[in-house]
Order: sequence, then C-alpha cells, then structure tokens
Amino acid sequence: MGRLYSVVRKLRLIAQSELAGIEKLRYVMNPSGRGAGLARYRLRGKVSVALRKATTDFKVFDEMFVEQAYAPCVEALPGDLGPVVLIDLGANIGLSVLFLTRALEVAEIVAIEPDPDNFQLLSENLRRAGLANRATAIRAFVGAEHAFAELYDSGNGAWGMRMGAPSDNGIPVLPLAEIAGAKTGLPILLKCDIEGGERQLFHHIRDWEHLIRYIFLELHTEFLPADELFACLDSSGYQWTVHGTVPAGSSIALLLLERRP
Repeated sequence: MGRLYSVVRKLRLIAQSELAGIEKLRYVMNPSGRGAGLARYRLRGKVSVALRKATTDFKVFDEMFVEQAYAPCVEALPGDLGPVVLIDLGANIGLSVLFLTRALEVAEIVAIEPDPDNFQLLSENLRRAGLANRATAIRAFVGAEHAFAELYDSGNGAWGMRMGAPSDNGIPVLPLAEIAGAKTGLPILLKCDIEGGERQLFHHIRDWEHLIRYIFLELHTEFLPADELFACLDSSGYQWTVHGTVPAGSSIALLLLERRP
C-alpha cells in the first residue's frame, strides 16, 4: 500500500510539474533516463533542459522540478523582494539556476561548479534556457581564501562531487567575499549546496556576511552539525533569521537564512 501511495504521489507531482505537455508522459515512461547520451525535456515557456541518461541528473531534476525542494524557501522570502543577483554555489548542471530564475526576478547569475562534466552541461543548459547573456559560469570551488584543491568523488554520482585535498595545480578555490564583493547594488541571494564545503564558509562568516542578504542552504550535518551552524550565525555581526528546521537525526536539511539589515 505504501509503494502504491508513493507511485501515485509521484505521478501527481509530475502532472503538476514544469514539464510541458507530452514531456510529462515521456518522463513517466523513462524516469531514470535509461540508455546512453543526453535526454532533452521541454519545460513550460519553450525552455528545454538536457540531462545525462542513467546519471544522478534525473535525481536533481526530480528534486528541482518535481519535488520542488526550493519552493518553501522561495515562499518564505519577502513578498516585495524585487530583483536579485543569484550566486549559485554547486550549480551542478544548472537546474537550480533554472528553477530559481523561473520563480524569482533574477537580474544577474553567477553559477559556480567545479566538476568538468557538470560544468560543460551547466553551460549548455544556461544557453538552452536563454540565460547566457546574464549568467557567468565559473569552474571552481568556493572557500574562505584563494587556493587550489583536488576534486573528490564521494561515490554518490555527479551530484556528490566534493572539495578534496589541497593541491598546487588543482581546481581554483575562490573566496566567497571576492565573488560577492564584485556585485553591488542589488541584494544577493546565495544558493549553497557544496557537499559539506559549507563548514569552511560558515566558520569564516564574518568575511562575507555583509555582502549576502539571503541564503538557500542545503546543510550536510555530517560536516556541519546544526548546533555548529547556529553557533557560526551567533558569532556573526548581524542577526540572521532561520526559516526551516533541522529534524533530529537528519543528514540533510534545506534552510533559508535571512540577514537582517
């Protein structure tokens, strides 16, 4: 009975999703993208996305456009938010950028992704969505200071790539303060899903907190436990309002952090 409920729920969510017309049926018929190469799906508004078949791209698509994981964070934002600059840390193949630009008024995008294969598809999906003219894609990690690091494969597929050991000639690590500091005028919305790398960022919150107004944080409690995150926020020179909760025993939680002026 539980499995039947799960299937019916999933079909209902797909029917209500941003997939356009017949694409919903195509997605139901091949939900994990069996085969090789790329699968392309049209969204409402004549936008298309490309997913690599038989990869975690389909899990990312489910999370963004079927389950709409970020919808509660969007709904918790002020109603008079207006245009923002979106900085997406851990942009993967660009689906979070697409979801947020469809849900919010985004004037400018900075999409940061370290994995070369993810980055290639990120660039293609930004182009497919007509966002290339207001988006900057950067292949890098984000951290507290300039460095280089290896890419670490956690074994969880393309959506689980992490910052590895320091390296003299690995992938650049760029300070968040430098990236955000180059953007002035509009409020900055930071989306942060960097597979545990948030621990380094939040332990250096005072370096960049004055630049960021809102944060969509996917918290990985294995690396940054909730009480440690809240201690970082308490050490801030600002007051942060936390929307959402971290359930006891959960390994991942999605939170909206709002900095008060």
